[in-house]
Amino acid sequence: MIILMISPAIAEQEISQDIQPQTETVETVPQQSVGENITYKQPISKRKIAKKFLAAMGGVAISSIALFLILSLYNKVRESLGIQQQDAPKDYETSLETPENLEDAVRVFLEKTKWDK
Repeated sequence: MIILMISPAIAEQEISQDIQPQTETVETVPQQSVGENITYKQPISKRKIAKKFLAAMGGVAISSIALFLILSLYNKVRESLGIQQQDAPKDYETSLETPENLEDAVRVFLEKTKWDK
């Protein structure tokens, strides 16, 4: 895909038998003298950059607070409707300790994968 994107596309015009020379004239544009009507982009002040940055960070802060409040309200409504949360997982399912011997490792594996049920 990359090779296709990099390689130039070849497009040729169909050659017809009755080719005639162009008779159109080309107009030349007069050269402008140096300094006439040349405009340059003016530098942006640091104050403007700081204002734009602070406005963007303010938007991030406002959206974060709004998300927090909306999700808090959602959780309260969900609790008030009586939607039951799942039972807490058993101790062996949440253990992050490495088994000390092979027998414990096999037992934890069988319990976590529910192999014996």
